[in-house]
Formats: sequence, structure tokens, C-alpha cells
Amino acid sequence: MTLLASCQTGEPPDETPPVVEAPTHVVFVTARDYAFEGPTEILSGWTTFRMQNAGAEEHFLFLTRLPEGKTLQDYGQEVGSVFGSVMAQLEAGTIDKLEGGAILGRDLPEWYTTSAVYMGGPGFVAPGHVAETTVNLDPGTYVAECYVKTAEGVFHIALGMALPIVVTAEDSGAAEPEADIDVTVSNDAIDGPEALAAGEHTIAVHYQEHPEAGLGNDVHLARLEEDSDIDEIVRWIDWMEVDGLRAPAPATFVGGAHEAPMDRASYFRVDLEPGRYLWVVEAMAETGRAKEVIVE
Repeated sequence: MTLLASCQTGEPPDETPPVVEAPTHVVFVTARDYAFEGPTEILSGWTTFRMQNAGAEEHFLFLTRLPEGKTLQDYGQEVGSVFGSVMAQLEAGTIDKLEGGAILGRDLPEWYTTSAVYMGGPGFVAPGHVAETTVNLDPGTYVAECYVKTAEGVFHIALGMALPIVVTAEDSGAAEPEADIDVTVSNDAIDGPEALAAGEHTIAVHYQEHPEAGLGNDVHLARLEEDSDIDEIVRWIDWMEVDGLRAPAPATFVGGAHEAPMDRASYFRVDLEPGRYLWVVEAMAETGRAKEVIVE
């Protein structure tokens, strides 16, 4: 479906848990197993995606701006197929992760590696939860995708969990959010608070740098249980691990912000209960980009 509105886009779900007061330009998306329900045409500028996970598995919404003339079909055939092939070889044990990275560098189309732009979006969110992330979108053609895996190891996007979105030249006029928490992510660290007060927060994610190859830097927040194993979570969030990203997750993810250009921040809103949480970066989290935070 195609919907366009200056204030709110898409239909809000029947039962949306409160996630602070609504910003001025909100796009409502429902994530199901395995499809997105949401608008295919929206305004440019500051845009808040409020995504309800109505599925039984973890989901996220990752936005990529395509170069002119490329479509969702091109993305699936020329990009998704390469990732799928690498994952199949990793599962078969015929290559390791280093070799998989080399294959991606060789086989991904030049238009993707040089001209596609990662533009952020709502991070990992557990079933029954709502993720709310605000990003600054340029006009263009986008793909919104989820590449979490099923319990059998199939990428959700391979099952149809992708949505084409046209971002128009008309600007939403929405203001950049105001944050009460700042998190900065680099190639070797997360710079964020180790303690937070319970309740509602708007978290600004600043991208200090991105790796030269592979996934860029992002930030996700997961609630830990008493017996949670941080090493297991770090391993799970790596898609190149055979068991990585397979549902169910070993922690309760409550949202985050995927990678975006370094010249703009992303923002995500959370309502935190007391407990132990984990800041974690999807790309190479084992290098130290996982940091525990206590909410009191």
C-alpha cells in the first residue's frame, strides 16, 4: 500500500504500548513473521519509525538507500543472493568467516558497494515490543529489510521481509529530536553511560567512524537476565556465525539504531525497567563493543 501524510504515516497498531509522546512525523510499521506492513511512500527529513513486533521472532527494520534505477528486485537478486550463498557455505563448513568476507568483497555488485547508503532504522526488538527510532532521510528509493534468521537459519528477507519505500522530495518539517543520553560508537568501543535511571529516555547515537568493509557501526540495547551470558549474546548478534541471529535471541532486545552516515545522528526511544542491560554493536562486537549498563 502507498500512503503519504505530513504528520503520521501508516496505520497505528490496535495496541501500541506507550513510547513517549509522539514526534511530529511518525511512520507506523508492523513487523510480522515474515513481512512488514507499512507505507511505501513517505516524506523526507526527520522521520520516526515506530515498529511494533507482532511476530513470534525478533525483528528489526534496516534502511538502505539505493542508487538511481535500482529496485527491491535488483537488491534481492544481486545482493541478497550473495549473502545467502556465503551463509550456505558457512553452514556447510566449506569456508570460514574470513573467506566469507572475501567472497562478499568479490561478488557483491559495484553499485551496492560504492553507491548504496545505509540510512539506519529501528534496531533489534523482541516479540511483543515496540521499537522507535528517528532518522534523517534524503529523498530516494529505499529498501527496508530484516535479516534476522529463523530457527532453521533462513534470513527473514529471503522469506519476503522487505519493503520498498520511496522517500519524496517534500520535507516532513519535523525537528531533530532532543536526547537526554548520548552514545558514541567507534571501531573499537562504545562510549555510553554505565548507569541509567528507570523510565523513558531518548538516546542519541553518534557514529564516530565505520569499518572500511563489512557492516558499519550501530547500537542495540538488550535486557539481561540473571543467567544471561554476554559472550553468547555477542556471538548471536554476528550474522556470519552459523547460529548467529537465529531466533530466539538469548536476551530481550528493546531497540536501537542501525548504522547511518557519520554526518548525522540517529535517535531511539526506550522505556526502561530496572535491571541489567547491554549496549552491543552488531559488527564485530567481540572486539569490545559490548558494554553492560545498570538501570536503577
